[in-house]
Amino acid sequence: MSLVVPAAADRAALADVVARVVRLDPAAVVRLRSAGTGVALWAGTPFAVLVTTAAPGRVDPADVTVMASDLLAALSVVDAPEVDPGRAVDDRWRGDLPGEVGWEVVGEIPSAEIDAVVARADPAGLDATAWEAGGVRVPARCAVAVAGMGWPEGGAAVRVAISGDGAWMRLELGGAAIVRHRRPALTVLM
Repeated sequence: MSLVVPAAADRAALADVVARVVRLDPAAVVRLRSAGTGVALWAGTPFAVLVTTAAPGRVDPADVTVMASDLLAALSVVDAPEVDPGRAVDDRWRGDLPGEVGWEVVGEIPSAEIDAVVARADPAGLDATAWEAGGVRVPARCAVAVAGMGWPEGGAAVRVAISGDGAWMRLELGGAAIVRHRRPALTVLM
């Protein structure tokens, strides 16, 4: 198994996102997927939203889940384009991912508003609408996840986008994003 990210700056950016995920949940897993000429990284958070980022490179196998702490160690210790991301723990990934669809930016949330939402957030009301942008309801849990990851930095605004099929919403923060399914998941009883 290998993760190849040729540029040191891209490896450092991946390591930064993984470190933020590990800080929130030391037992987190990360899913790595080939995406065109790059690799996409996905991780769950304690806020029931996903974190994603991407970098030029490749992963073999093309879709694998590893422990976030193992990947962080590999990216932090090995200063080389190719690293071993750790053993596969594919059975630990729960949930789906957005399809290969385009994203449409529908608005922005000022960074000060993220701080205000977090300050007034009620743990029992994380699904309450915290912000609305372009007709898209942004639940408080998304703003809390942005802050939990230590974003936005430098007062940058957070862009709100929806997937081409309308099923997913994302808060874009430069090279990373918080992603949430817009429709509730259905439970299948057998």
